[in-house]
Amino acid sequence: MSNSLEPWLVSSYNRYQESVVQNRAAHSVIISGNPNLGTGNLALEIAKLYLCYNHESGEVCHCCKSCMLFEGNTSHPDMVTLLASTVDECGEELDISHEFNDLIENSLGTDTLDRSSNKKAGPRSVRVDGVRRLIEWCSQGSVFGHGKVCIVSNAHLMLESASNALLKTFEEPPEDTLIILLTKSFEDLPATILSRGFKIQVPAVSLEIGLSYLQNKLQGRFEDRRARIALALSQNSPIGAMEVLKENLDEVAFNIVKEISESISFKKSPKQAINLLLSLKDDKKSLILQEFVLELLKYKARVPLNTLPLISDLNLEKLSLISAEHLFNAFNDLRYVKADDNMIPSRAPSSLIYAWVNAFNGE
Repeated sequence: MSNSLEPWLVSSYNRYQESVVQNRAAHSVIISGNPNLGTGNLALEIAKLYLCYNHESGEVCHCCKSCMLFEGNTSHPDMVTLLASTVDECGEELDISHEFNDLIENSLGTDTLDRSSNKKAGPRSVRVDGVRRLIEWCSQGSVFGHGKVCIVSNAHLMLESASNALLKTFEEPPEDTLIILLTKSFEDLPATILSRGFKIQVPAVSLEIGLSYLQNKLQGRFEDRRARIALALSQNSPIGAMEVLKENLDEVAFNIVKEISESISFKKSPKQAINLLLSLKDDKKSLILQEFVLELLKYKARVPLNTLPLISDLNLEKLSLISAEHLFNAFNDLRYVKADDNMIPSRAPSSLIYAWVNAFNGE
């Protein structure tokens, strides 16, 4: 077992480790799971094991040249990542990297930015040109003569042409080469790719493990209510929850739903809630409102209130009267608020937020 993996990743790592011990390790692997659970870290640890000179035991030796590079450096010449990339204003893109941090950050799904303007450079994808460069790299000899590892971050963003270009190499990698695909879910990959890889599903994290992780990380700064909200907003990803807490997004979320609740209960203007929403990026707006609506739907379905952290402290007398149909419609309408919805003009989000909140309030 790798000591650097988070506890919820250990069982997934052990699956590959066991295949190494039994001398039946696949050379084409697909890892599926919420990126914020640390699937990039899992891929990195599997690469470390594969490239270890003494990996037959299923354990990394920590003393060979390859292991020492993983433990003391920021890159490895025999490991490369194909990144989900964007093209910047100069037409340049970064899609191949040996850097460990590039793998970790890209696999988390963080937006690639145009560093000169601090604006999004465009929608990310895994392009066919990058796949071809990856295949070319695979065909070359390894620097240390002990194999190579190719990782495709965000494989679910592969364009059809990229998937087709990768297929033959993924099915039959060059000798001593491991190819790892990271995807949000198996269903997001073409069946032709999916049928040719050793599949590892990263399991969901229980609330108890999530809270324990946050308590260990935060120590005296741990607050149970905030931790539960952060986990809810991150789909129970402890790593994602840490980012939520770092941004104070949990507190902003609670204040938004409180203001919406009070605007309904006391028939007052939702202006404060709208102003708080407008201070956020579009993806954060939709994230908070989706969780709010989902928790109300769960409450109506008699899910225990203590498992619904965003609404558990609200006055639910009026909110509970909102029909399930109205809540389902509100949830569906949030697709127009998402940042990745290209049919919405850039000037529209403020109008959409006003319209959504007013419609939710029955106005």
